[in-house]
Amino acid sequence: MKIKSLLCIFLFVLLSNSSFGQKKITWTNVLDIYAKEFRLAEENPQSALKEDGMSLEDIENTKVKIVGYFLDLDPDGKWFMISKNPFASCFFCGKSGPETILELFGYKNTNKKFKSDDIVEVTGFFNPVYDLEGKVSFGLDKATLKLVKK
Repeated sequence: MKIKSLLCIFLFVLLSNSSFGQKKITWTNVLDIYAKEFRLAEENPQSALKEDGMSLEDIENTKVKIVGYFLDLDPDGKWFMISKNPFASCFFCGKSGPETILELFGYKNTNKKFKSDDIVEVTGFFNPVYDLEGKVSFGLDKATLKLVKK
């Protein structure tokens, strides 16, 4: 009986752990994925490729966790991204590429909880996003955020 109780407690703690089933990634991983999957059509793709780097197959539609700068891009509060860089040097300002942003899908910034350039930890399902011209960026579906630093 005691073993059964301990086993139940152990399973409860294991399953309730907030990091269970999430893969922690970095912006270097995102760059590796972008380089491997989408720079192959460019003139010199080998300059950006690393054999041991992460691939899209490793994390596509997988729950991941990453830290970055929160970007509130819509005055109506309906379009959000996380960026490797602060807003002043983000992708939209021409200082970096599409591999430095992740669009947040399914996230609502209720009561303006987060502001642009807050450092946040985001958890969501990693997926590629294709535009009408076939260009790609990445997004996190069912995104949830936690403040790291204002």
